[in-house]
Amino acid sequence: MARSLVSDTSPLSWLALPKGVAAVAGLPPGFESYLNLLPPLGIDRTVPVDRYPFATRTLDQLNARAAFWNTHGIQLGQPAPERLTPITYREVADELGLAYTPDFDNAAIHRAYGGWPPHLGTSCALELARLPQLVSVLGAQTATYFFGSVDEGNYRWDADGMPVDWLEQGAAVDLLDLVAEGIGWPTYLFAANHDWCFYQGEDQWLAIGCSAVLAQALQAQPALEILPLQ
Repeated sequence: MARSLVSDTSPLSWLALPKGVAAVAGLPPGFESYLNLLPPLGIDRTVPVDRYPFATRTLDQLNARAAFWNTHGIQLGQPAPERLTPITYREVADELGLAYTPDFDNAAIHRAYGGWPPHLGTSCALELARLPQLVSVLGAQTATYFFGSVDEGNYRWDADGMPVDWLEQGAAVDLLDLVAEGIGWPTYLFAANHDWCFYQGEDQWLAIGCSAVLAQALQAQPALEILPLQ
């Protein structure tokens, strides 16, 4: 089914937490499993990261960084999307000699290098490449809601040019179009029957609440890098 706007926001009521109950990384309580879906990561091994000027305290250092970006085609601190090939966080941890644990994240990579390394990045293409496996496990035609929140930066513009929340309904497979259109992950993506829920907070990785059976199926997909939620 095609995505369609929903004006009745009552489907969101189940996301509201009962009084005195804490959210689990922004997700409703009661799921058997809570996980983090790590963002797709790519690498351009032609970039000589060992020669990258991480320091930016002086004008000369800033100029050196700008020159490096220009020489090696770095865009906004990462390689051009078409030059990225997939790499897992586990592989990055191994190359850095760090433990691959549930708290290994972008911040750990940043600390290890003393800044974000210019040979690593992500892209819409990398995201779209892994989504079919995710959607297959969720059930492509599973009735699904997509909610974007102003508070989390995933808003749309109304006729007056003001940012607004938005709610759509469709099927799980519609997530591919949402990402391909440049909208990206919604703040909440959840099954209409509440079997699973994804939450993309502005300052956190993608969190998943689901059954233990679904968690096992997701973790078995080679294109998805999933860790227990801490």
